[in-house]
Amino acid sequence: MTAAALSAAALVAACGGGGGETPVAPAQASLQLSGVAATGLAMASSAVDVKCASGTGTATTNASGGYTVTVTDGALPCIVKVTGQVNGVDVTLHSLAQAGTASGSTTTATANVTPLTEMILARAVGTLPSDLFANFGSGSAVTSTAITQASTDILTALSTAAGVDLTTIDPFNTPLVAATSANPSGGNNYDKLLDQLGTVVSPATLAQVVSQIASTTGSGAPTTLSEVVTNISKGLLAGCPQALSGKYRIIDYIGASDVVEIDFGAGLLKAADGDHAITPSSQACEFDVAGSVLTTVMIGPAGAGVTRDAERVGFIFPVQAHNFASAQGKWEFLESGVEEASSNNAARHWVGEMTIASDGKVTVCDYDVPANNFSACVVDTDEAATLQANSDGTFSLQYGSGSSPVYGFRAPNGALTLFGTNNPSGSLAPEVLKSSFVLTRPNTISAAPVGTESKFWDVTQNVVLDSGNNTVLNPGGDPSLNTGTIARNSTVITASTETTITRKLTSSGSDNGRVDTLTLNNPIPGMRSRPQGVDNSTGTPIPYSAIISRGFQGTGISIALDNRVDRHFMSYSVTRP
Repeated sequence: MTAAALSAAALVAACGGGGGETPVAPAQASLQLSGVAATGLAMASSAVDVKCASGTGTATTNASGGYTVTVTDGALPCIVKVTGQVNGVDVTLHSLAQAGTASGSTTTATANVTPLTEMILARAVGTLPSDLFANFGSGSAVTSTAITQASTDILTALSTAAGVDLTTIDPFNTPLVAATSANPSGGNNYDKLLDQLGTVVSPATLAQVVSQIASTTGSGAPTTLSEVVTNISKGLLAGCPQALSGKYRIIDYIGASDVVEIDFGAGLLKAADGDHAITPSSQACEFDVAGSVLTTVMIGPAGAGVTRDAERVGFIFPVQAHNFASAQGKWEFLESGVEEASSNNAARHWVGEMTIASDGKVTVCDYDVPANNFSACVVDTDEAATLQANSDGTFSLQYGSGSSPVYGFRAPNGALTLFGTNNPSGSLAPEVLKSSFVLTRPNTISAAPVGTESKFWDVTQNVVLDSGNNTVLNPGGDPSLNTGTIARNSTVITASTETTITRKLTSSGSDNGRVDTLTLNNPIPGMRSRPQGVDNSTGTPIPYSAIISRGFQGTGISIALDNRVDRHFMSYSVTRP
């Protein structure tokens, strides 16, 4: 048994044993919690927040990463959050104190805060430690058995799959002396082991790794903990810490879905049709794939992104597992693709809302834009809809007589996005609805200040249309699809109010220097709108240039559409470094 497992077992005995939820001890006159926050280098001058079963407290770490928090009338267990920077990288870590030592009216407890404790908590609870912290004290208990098992799992996986042996320490309680900026070669054995861990999981990649680890809990998880650690050990896309090696799901414009495995260390993308060489672009977080259906892949700040080949654009995101509770509640959705031939084989978009109840029943409403211009979301009463959870952490949306697979992606900041498809096989048959859809939580947009610069990739999905910019020219046959070139654009905000922003575009194309104004939370909350543009050289209006756009929270991905939505214009944007 590892040192961590032995210590966690002792915590079980100290807390009454049994492996159930940790019991709440009687409130003490004073609870003193201390420890060291470090990643291999001390997290100096970092904010410490503590939530206990009874009481809260705050502190700031010292130059050595140490902290002490006194909670009056506090009671264990307690969860700790430390927020700071390490070598210029923003880092947030969590830890847990379940048992302490009483002396008179004071109880003392220890909780070191390290990447190890962050990874163990994610494994133990099957979600992000930030979610555990946010809900701590409201019935969200962590069992001692779960912590014991998670500690063993993480330390064993790191030893066997990554060659980093940390089994001699208890991550939560072993004394930790951290190296500091003034003494970078200092630190005790625990700290040097954290340095070794940092060669596999750096502070820049930790949040993405933790999100993947959280998806390995449960017997049906599509990726095991050992696979996650092994993939991490294979390396990253050069210059792009959010692009981890591992399994990725792709869903393209017409709904074709597949899982590929990317090994950035070996420079390979492994797909159903074989292995394909990866070539990094001169632009960070962008790479080309040789001899594949994919030509270029662009990875955003959360580890998800967009793919593009000559015919189709699509989404790409790490394979994860999610429970049904995470999908409940209200969502905004955007669906795009090509209708069945019986509906004229038109390229279309649908915008609406879904509410998923605890029993799986789904209420769907659509905005009939040409008829009411987003003034009402009309509830669909013609077809019943339900969502069910699958054993592998995915979902199935039953809508009328059809069934559509739905896949979740949780960004490192905790935001969940659901990606679905009505055509996972990628059929081009006339009678098939060829579309994909995205669900994001309702939100409102706040205006960024003047001077804010945004960098992003832009790529359009094109469909051959008739003179009315509506219907595919070959109804009853295959849609004629092609994609625009990838633009590496940037904008600077030149004016900002509560409801609008004006920005200047910098690009290599004819739009360089264009100035436009976007109205925020228009036509509905969470969307932006732009009026019809004017050609800079002729002063004449540009047909179909009025757009609406929606971002998908936490992903760095957004979609822009023609503002009528029944005409086809679709542009995918991804935040770039």
